[in-house]
Amino acid sequence: MQPLNCRVIGNNVLQSGIRELLLALAPGAPSFSAGQYLMLDVGGAAFPFSIANAPNQKTLALHIKPTPDSSDSDRIERFLDSKPVSASIQYPLGDCCLKRLPDRPIILIAAATGITQMKSMLDWLIEQGFAHPIHLYWGVLTPEELYLKEELETAAAQHQVVYTPVVSQDIDHWEGRTGLVGEVVLADISNLNAFQVYVSGSPAMVYGTLDHFVENGFQPENMHSDVFSYAPRS
Repeated sequence: MQPLNCRVIGNNVLQSGIRELLLALAPGAPSFSAGQYLMLDVGGAAFPFSIANAPNQKTLALHIKPTPDSSDSDRIERFLDSKPVSASIQYPLGDCCLKRLPDRPIILIAAATGITQMKSMLDWLIEQGFAHPIHLYWGVLTPEELYLKEELETAAAQHQVVYTPVVSQDIDHWEGRTGLVGEVVLADISNLNAFQVYVSGSPAMVYGTLDHFVENGFQPENMHSDVFSYAPRS
């Protein structure tokens, strides 16, 4: 796959230190499917980021969160602080994506900035007039990490979307759902096999969620995640 050079048209802080890097696609650039990701070249090293917007646009949106005590994250932050005018990427990548409309309801489960992959899918489903219910669960540590709160609440109010944020720490001033996001899904939905399930998070989170679901009668082939490709169980 040949690298693609893109013009940087946005480099903004959203909330809680999360950056949105906006890249302009040149005419003739490959298309992508909702839920796919790209590799961003920073100083000769490539880093994966989910594409946060729906396809069929002339831009790619990346949401980048700093990771404490990470040399890779420090390198990326220095790159962003340098106000680059262009960026080299490889894309589209990933097979956990939507190439066509599913024929049944969907559950989208995200941990932390895994919400970017789920947001791409959600936006595309809404654009396509998806006729089935969509359940979106977003698990974070603290309420302050819900940086897309207003946007997702608006989607839920205007479309057939049930949006459930789940907070696991610092819950003293939080009135919503708490705990592990997978456990909240199980508490809400008794027949998970009636849904197509997409999960975005760390390998530990994804496999932990899968195992918990399977213990409750879930058929694992109904779950999709990029983790299954890049971090398969031995």
